Amino acid sequence: MIEKFGIKSFNKKKMKESLPYPIYLKWKDALRNEKDLDRETADAIAHAMKDWALKNGATHFAHWFLPLSGHTAKKHEAFISRTSDGEPINRFSGKELVKGEPDASSFPSGGMRSTFEARGYTYWDLTANSFIIGNVLYIPTIFMSYKGEKLDKRGPLIDSTKILSSEGVKLVNLFHKDEYAYRMRVKVGLEQEFFLVDKEIYNKRSDLKNIGRTIVGAPSPKGQELSDHYFGQIPARVEKFYKDVDEKLYDLGIYSEAEHNEVAPNQFEMAILFENVNVAIDDNQLLMNILKETALENDLVCLFHEKPFAGVNGSGKHNNYSIVTNYGLNVFEPGDDPYNNNIFLLFVAALIEATDKYQSLLRVSASSTSNDFRLGADEAPPAIVSLFLGSDLEKLFKSIRDGIEYKREDNNTFRGYNLLSVPKDSSDRNRTAAVAFTGNKFEFRMLGSSKTGSDLNITLNCAMADSLSKIYEKLEPYKDNCEKIRELVLEIVKEIMTSHDRIICDGDNYSDEWKEEAKRRGLPNHKTYFDALIVLKDFDFTDIFLKRGIYTEKEIRASYEVNLEEVVIYHTLEAKIMLSMLEKDIIPMGLYELKDIGEVLKFKNNEMLNSKYDKIDKMITKLMECESEIEALLSHSNKIDDIYKKAEYVERNIASKLLATRKVADEMEKLISRKNITMPSYEDIFNSLS
Repeated sequence: MIEKFGIKSFNKKKMKESLPYPIYLKWKDALRNEKDLDRETADAIAHAMKDWALKNGATHFAHWFLPLSGHTAKKHEAFISRTSDGEPINRFSGKELVKGEPDASSFPSGGMRSTFEARGYTYWDLTANSFIIGNVLYIPTIFMSYKGEKLDKRGPLIDSTKILSSEGVKLVNLFHKDEYAYRMRVKVGLEQEFFLVDKEIYNKRSDLKNIGRTIVGAPSPKGQELSDHYFGQIPARVEKFYKDVDEKLYDLGIYSEAEHNEVAPNQFEMAILFENVNVAIDDNQLLMNILKETALENDLVCLFHEKPFAGVNGSGKHNNYSIVTNYGLNVFEPGDDPYNNNIFLLFVAALIEATDKYQSLLRVSASSTSNDFRLGADEAPPAIVSLFLGSDLEKLFKSIRDGIEYKREDNNTFRGYNLLSVPKDSSDRNRTAAVAFTGNKFEFRMLGSSKTGSDLNITLNCAMADSLSKIYEKLEPYKDNCEKIRELVLEIVKEIMTSHDRIICDGDNYSDEWKEEAKRRGLPNHKTYFDALIVLKDFDFTDIFLKRGIYTEKEIRASYEVNLEEVVIYHTLEAKIMLSMLEKDIIPMGLYELKDIGEVLKFKNNEMLNSKYDKIDKMITKLMECESEIEALLSHSNKIDDIYKKAEYVERNIASKLLATRKVADEMEKLISRKNITMPSYEDIFNSLS
């Protein structure tokens, strides 16, 4: 079987096998040194790619890109064309490989483009593998406007990796003079959480169909209290689903590392092995598409909403982040003697500074309006950004800050049952921290399950580059003086810890005590995505984005507007769904119950039944009042032209009214007999996979 791994991926190995060697070397040189491909080379690669694709059943090709919406986009184009004699022929040129022209007028642009400015261009990303799904050859590309504005998330991600590499190698080469670093790669592993529900049940709930979460729903008698789902027996139909997913990933050459039940009922997780960051994002987008497609093939529906069900855990996409040199040095690997590991100390210090300095930006780039229902909901992680180093490393960095001698405790082994001494991890895992050191990498846990990882990693790369460049400036004048360099390393770590150690927390981040402590430290608690956007309205992006050309001011403003539009669209859509469900589902359920109780009361005067009748009757009245209020709120929001004011209005008024409406609806559902509940309940959903 292993020889079929990656059979649907036009990877480096297939490049080498199918191209004339001089052409392969030209491609490799262009890849490594960021050169343009000449027409001859591009045509040769296109020809080889076309032949390979046709042999593997492809009839079309598509430039595959990631617009500002965060979803993937494509346009299928046929290989088949006709000759001057009108005969059919398969054609695919270097020009078609390198550059495409999809219509760009309907993608989010944050006001950068008018509707009539339709021209947009896609450019082949040489660093990513093309692949076949179905009968289409997909070519990963960067998406730009006619005037050169960035309209996607791949281009800035690649650029951010380059600037981090540029700053990182300068610093590493101050210390590792025997091994020259010419490039650094950002390695990312993404853990994808998701829910599965039975397709028939899904189709009976308007909220799940339209927005991917239940906007009403009383708790199930049994949720996740027993912790019996977590790492438990995988249901048979989910086992079959996993097997089908694995086969598709296998064909594409994507390494699936783990799959298991998560904490909440119907919740699952898949993790893919570490890859270069842009490839990791591609792999995750493909995984999400494959999960959705394969679920449907198994009469299931896959939900990526961060909080589809109230009262049980939501889903994240944990972003495991590390930085590696071209010769394999992981800068976050502490080694046997972390105190004297200068590279480790400086890169960790840089990340501490970056996390504290740009915490509001990290909160936005890792999140979305839909993620607000998950963050801070007594599950990993809270909405307050904090960083966990583990007891050993925290002690090390605080000893440098305080200028006291560091003594590492010799407790790095333990005896297991019937085992010899086993190496002990350098730290425990704090599941409540937004950012946690986990041995040789940092895990960013705020990232929402429905969101692309691009924004978060762009921010991390640029924030790290900003910090590393300043560190290098302090060290470079003394590059030939080892003693002075060591002295300065400790000074730099001390300065960063003194200024930024407020971000470090090793306790329970769910507790009320931490919220008070965070407030005392001056750490912001952005309870909603919009709250974080408010802070960024007048934020200075010079150091992190502008001075290195990752984004222009115009592009930043456009991205900000796209984020505000997301707030408006999300809450407005939920409001429309709520109105529809009140009219078609929720209020009728109450009326059916009143009718049944009324029939009994015709023959028997029962005080308790009378009380129940009156209670449901009052709830129906309250729900009808809510219905009128939501309609009025929507009408008013439609009259607001300014996007910031509109987002603020829907966040402060519509979102809160929806929560208040849900509270009444859920209380009423508890009083409704099973006979009159006309849509699947939480109990039905949570038991649908057994």
